[in-house]
Amino acid sequence: MNSRATLVLAGLVVAVAVYIFAVDRPQAQRAEQASHLVQLRKAEITGITLVTAKGTVELSRTDPTRWQITRPIETPAASLSVSDLLDAVTGIVPQRTLSGTGALAAYGLDRPAVRATVRAAGGRSVTLNLGKASPVGNALYAKLDPGTSLYLIDSSVQAALSKTAADLRQKTLADFANADVQQVRIASPREALVVDRTGPDRWRIEGTRPWPADDFKVTDLFFPLTTSDAKVFHDGVTDLAAYGLDHPDVTLDLTMKGRPEPVRFLFAKAPKVTYAMVAGGRTVMELDADLDGRMTPAPISLVSTHVLPYNAQDLTALTWRRGARTLEIRRQGPGFTGSNLSDQDVSDMFSSVNLMDADRVQALPSSFAAAPAFEVQTDGGADARFTVDFYASSNGWTAVNRALGLQYTLPAATLDDFPQSIKSFLGLRPSAGTPAPTTRPGATVTPSHAPSTVTPSAAPRKP
Repeated sequence: MNSRATLVLAGLVVAVAVYIFAVDRPQAQRAEQASHLVQLRKAEITGITLVTAKGTVELSRTDPTRWQITRPIETPAASLSVSDLLDAVTGIVPQRTLSGTGALAAYGLDRPAVRATVRAAGGRSVTLNLGKASPVGNALYAKLDPGTSLYLIDSSVQAALSKTAADLRQKTLADFANADVQQVRIASPREALVVDRTGPDRWRIEGTRPWPADDFKVTDLFFPLTTSDAKVFHDGVTDLAAYGLDHPDVTLDLTMKGRPEPVRFLFAKAPKVTYAMVAGGRTVMELDADLDGRMTPAPISLVSTHVLPYNAQDLTALTWRRGARTLEIRRQGPGFTGSNLSDQDVSDMFSSVNLMDADRVQALPSSFAAAPAFEVQTDGGADARFTVDFYASSNGWTAVNRALGLQYTLPAATLDDFPQSIKSFLGLRPSAGTPAPTTRPGATVTPSHAPSTVTPSAAPRKP
């Protein structure tokens, strides 16, 4: 096939693709949408009113993802429950359109079992009426207002729309994405705790020394707010003292992305439950009895166990020191090079550093003056500067970060997987990560490999 024929064929392929995506697919989508009974898109619906034998429920959209029940009570609605309700309304495709309507009573539509009024922007609205079941097939009669036609639709629609406020209400204290939380502030009689987000999976505990915090441990502080279902709801509460919430045991403030003011949650411990509410609301929930205790951890318990919790994106250098000897790896372009280490050695070193987690973290004693076996220093942005001294012990290692005032207890095998070039520099025996009996202060590193340009990965998250 010559080049001209190839170009012609390629042009035809492009033309067909453009037609499918620009013409054929949109037409198919419009045809599919036109087959639906309710001609409103899910995203443009702003309100719903359900009238059933169970009562009347009214909902109103408060933002693109959140809904509020406004009748018979004022309370947030569960986003997923409302989404399922909208899918049920907008997804109805009639099985059949009836021509001769006759009297509405014959179809149970003079007194519909369900009336679902759906409202959209611009004052548009439509009411779906569900009547009695058809004597043939798994269907029931339905009618739209405005409109005169009758339809047969799948009978499962009735169960999907026969919802009460209890069915649709939010069962948890809050409904937000964990990634939206920017600051956690907890006040209790014991102490105050403030944790700030510094990156997608990075947190810092405010204090005299800004301790790096573990992402999972911090998330666990507010995770129950969106996952713990209330056992009992007390609506319309005006007397907080009856639940101990006038002087709460715990106050939790969450600063959220895109919201100017923090959201405040109040907690009061009772013998068998924890009473909780959103400040300014009128609903008190009964949650698990241990919930308030889980939200008042000691700050040290939240500290990351990672010995070098640097942000890999901001790291510019990593330096090992043993006596007067220095082994330095610096960023060069996208990777790292230095001390003539091989690419594999640099890669293995960063992999081992990223897995260097302590069994225990505690505050550093006021007096700790011993000379370390060696130290490691990371440099770069504000969240990539750490210096840690390593001390050998009879059963492992003790790592000390004096700037943060933290002491890490590490197992004996911590350094076993480091590349041999690094272990040799640190004076470790080849068979185990323990110091060799002799050192040579003042020695230099002998080049043995071509420069390396390996990029360190961020520290892996624990499952």
